[in-house]
Amino acid sequence: MYSSPIILPLDWTGRIYVLEDEKGQVVGTGSREVCETLMYMMRAGLSPANENSSSNSRSNVRAAITI
Repeated sequence: MYSSPIILPLDWTGRIYVLEDEKGQVVGTGSREVCETLMYMMRAGLSPANENSSSNSRSNVRAAITI
């Protein structure tokens, strides 16, 4: 439908917006800032966390408390 994601006003006051993807499907709604953040995340191509990774594989991450 669109060549790229688009932010459209959802109400006539312009306080609520909707983010639609290239296919015209709604990704999310909220303020303009929320929709811009969602669009940034879509374009950045953020991948989900790997479920199989263990906490030991990240040597540079430390716990806030010692168990």
